[in-house]
Amino acid sequence: MKKIIIIAGPSGAGKTTISNYLQEKYNIPRVLTHTTRPPRAGEQNGKEYYFETDSSFSKLHLFEKVEYGHYQYGSSQESLQKAWSQHDLVSIILETQGVNSYFHKLPIDNICFIYITISDHSKLMQRLIERGDAPIEINKRINSSEFKRDLQLHGVLKKYAHILVNDNWQDTKGTIAKLIEQIQH
Repeated sequence: MKKIIIIAGPSGAGKTTISNYLQEKYNIPRVLTHTTRPPRAGEQNGKEYYFETDSSFSKLHLFEKVEYGHYQYGSSQESLQKAWSQHDLVSIILETQGVNSYFHKLPIDNICFIYITISDHSKLMQRLIERGDAPIEINKRINSSEFKRDLQLHGVLKKYAHILVNDNWQDTKGTIAKLIEQIQH
């Protein structure tokens, strides 16, 4: 059975770090998503995201799309099918609004939803600074309604989420190991 691990949570909670760990430790590839935001230092087109212009973004066959901090994010049907053609278990990073689309379009048995958070939300800003985000972008992001939305779960998301509090990396890796064991058996 094809499965997708959906990773969501507020900015700075560790979604990309966890996705990279799934790839490195468990060989679970990430479905690349598309965004109109500019690349961060060290990011490459086709590695972390497909970086799009507004024009190219509007031409994609999107499975879902959301606006976050004045930038568009979306996952294409082609990216998901390409990933599933190569692996039965893949992961994707989405905003919580995007997660809802997957729950409406895929059977629940195909989805493992991991919501990443930290116990002290005030530390999220420090994490954004540490990863190299520009101060003006950080302020836009943490003051956005999308950021505030992603700080907590609602509705169907709360019902199906595996909540992972990413305060301590060793604890996080242990929780991930248990979750992967459940998914694979």
